[in-house]
Amino acid sequence: MRKNTLFAFLLSAMVLVATNPVIGAVWPKNHGVYIAKSSAAIPAFPKTLSGFRSTGTKDYWGEAFETSGSLRVFSGNTWETIFDGPTEFPHTMNHCSDGVFMVRWRAAYPTLVIKSAVGYLKDNVSHSAKSGSYGYMYATNCEMPLFTLGKSASSEGTLGDLYYEIKFWKAAP
Repeated sequence: MRKNTLFAFLLSAMVLVATNPVIGAVWPKNHGVYIAKSSAAIPAFPKTLSGFRSTGTKDYWGEAFETSGSLRVFSGNTWETIFDGPTEFPHTMNHCSDGVFMVRWRAAYPTLVIKSAVGYLKDNVSHSAKSGSYGYMYATNCEMPLFTLGKSASSEGTLGDLYYEIKFWKAAP
């Protein structure tokens, strides 16, 4: 009886790994923009980050910031960024080692292609833009997440929505 239970456990574990190849996916060490094949393939935010402390539901400066939401993007060359009500994304021009942010995002539907980038301003992209329906990014407090509607194989229209989660980290001893 014990052999059968162990065999069943091992078999179910192998099936789980075979059907979910992202088990153990970790957040990248390098800043940048990343595209995933599915929502499940986007790594979870790390629980800790060496040299930084999570700010919870606040930005780098201790101000409340909505850490999940949606963003409407449009076709053309205009970049959109994440806002918290009327407040712009909290980035700065100085002290770029004071904090970092991480964003996990997905398009409203799998055939919608979103172009994502990180930049110092909406017209100053600092990491190469990448296109996909699912993605994540990691950058300093001097940068901000940028999104626009990407080119799609089918005619999807001139606007689309994406859903995101964001995590801020502040430098700590």
